[in-house]
Amino acid sequence: MAIKLIATDLDGTLLNSEHEAPKEFFEWVKRHPEIKTVIASGRQYQALKKMFGGLGEDIIYCGDNGGFIFYRDEMLYSNPIHKTDLYDAIRYLGDIPNTNLVFCGAKSAYMQKTDDKSMEYIRMFFEELRVVDDLTEVVGTDDIVKMSIFEKNGNAASLVECLPNLGKHIECVLSESHWIDIQYITTNKGNAIRFLQKKFDILPEECMAFGDYLNDYFMMKACHFSFAMANAHPEIKEIANFQTTNNDTMGVVSTLRVMTE
Repeated sequence: MAIKLIATDLDGTLLNSEHEAPKEFFEWVKRHPEIKTVIASGRQYQALKKMFGGLGEDIIYCGDNGGFIFYRDEMLYSNPIHKTDLYDAIRYLGDIPNTNLVFCGAKSAYMQKTDDKSMEYIRMFFEELRVVDDLTEVVGTDDIVKMSIFEKNGNAASLVECLPNLGKHIECVLSESHWIDIQYITTNKGNAIRFLQKKFDILPEECMAFGDYLNDYFMMKACHFSFAMANAHPEIKEIANFQTTNNDTMGVVSTLRVMTE
């Protein structure tokens, strides 16, 4: 059965340790216009388009961990967080030591002013980032689909176990050593991929997925040809059907070549 869709995470997966995409990936995409390419990342749509826009309008952007899907500059799907939950997040998560709270919306990402050096690192993940005096002023002005906590010391794995409960409908997921993503439990890369499978009449057996961290879990479950990177979190390796080499040895590209050429 031919592969009709491939979905790849970025950080720790397609991108190397310098956060660069291999030129060989761009070459592969151009050789295979018959395969739908999905960039599935915790990053925002604007940042994804800046990085991969040169590949043309048929790239599908699954941003903010499946909170948004953009295709040909049209937003196909979103799952915004209710105002009440946003206010609760500001109240309970806004003042945790050594962290910054970021709201991720369709127009931009938003964070409160900070005087420390974390701003430069945070900006690397957001093409559009607005600094505001108070996050409450953002509520109601944009569709916020994700809230992210940046833990400055790389201790996000410990912090995620201690966060207050914001409700059974909200999930906190470790996405990287510095980052925790907070979204509705119905918002994930897996549901976004299933939306695309239904829209384009593609079977899970015709899909490939590449991931390395826990925010890739449901995406891996949605695709039969699920590949965990060699550097992946143990839980991702456990549920993936296959494994490839690490992100610094072009594991994604080498697997695509074997499977599709």
